[in-house]
Amino acid sequence: MGLDELNQFGLLEQRIESIVSLVRSLKEEKVNLEGRLQSQEEEIDSLTNEMEMLKTDRELARKRLVTLLEKMEEYNL
Repeated sequence: MGLDELNQFGLLEQRIESIVSLVRSLKEEKVNLEGRLQSQEEEIDSLTNEMEMLKTDRELARKRLVTLLEKMEEYNL
C-alpha cells in the first residue's frame, strides 16, 4: 500500500466514524422525540377528558337553571 492509499483509507475511516456518530445522534434524538410525543399525546387525552367533563357539567347546570326558571315562572315570580 502506498502513502496515498493509506491517506484515502484514513479519510474513509473518518467519514465512516462521522456517519456512525451521526446515526447514533439521530437515534438518540428519535427516542427523545418519541418520548415527547407520548407525553404530549397523554396531555391531549387528559385535556380532552377534562373538556368532556366540563361540557357535561355545563349541560347539567343549564338543565338545573332551566328547571329553576320554570318553577319560578310557575309561581309568577
